[in-house]
This record gives sequence, C-alpha cells and structure tokens, in this order.
Amino acid sequence: MHLVSSLNDLLACDKSVPSTTLSWEVPEELSDLFVIYLKNDPAPEKLSRLQYLVNIVNSAAEALRAMKDKALPNGNGAAGEEELIYILNVVNRSFVAD
Repeated sequence: MHLVSSLNDLLACDKSVPSTTLSWEVPEELSDLFVIYLKNDPAPEKLSRLQYLVNIVNSAAEALRAMKDKALPNGNGAAGEEELIYILNVVNRSFVAD
C-alpha cells in the first residue's frame, strides 16, 4: 500500500533528523493514518515513534489498537485514501522544511 510506504519514508526521515510532534487541524485524520499503519503489523519501535509524531496519547493508541481489525476510527475514516495520501504529503513537506 502506497500509504504505508509513505509512512515508512516519513519514519526514515525522522530517524535521520528527529522531528517534534505534528499538529493537524483534524486530529482524526492522523488517527486514521496511525490505524492504517497499525494494521500492517509494523515493528513496535516504528509504531511507537509514529504514535509520538502524530501526537496520539497512550490511552487513544490503546483504543485504536483494540479496534485495529475493525473499520477506521471514524466509520469509513475521516478521510478517503486519496485524502490521506495528500495529508501525508503535506506532513512530509513539513518534515523537510524543519
């Protein structure tokens, strides 16, 4: 999935040049990204770092983990896959700008 590959790229950039947490106007969209990544059974350290970057508190992360095999947190997701890819591209640009 292109989205998971892009999230891995984001984490690779962060590993080279650590970033601070991201802010986003619609936090549910970042939760959607987290759940999509979670569903691909990433290494625990990658998931933990993504959780930090998208600013998801531990209790919310646990709730998202509990529902990982269900739909995205907001039914069909706060955003469709194309919109999530756009969001990730914007986030990646902010990483480069930092």
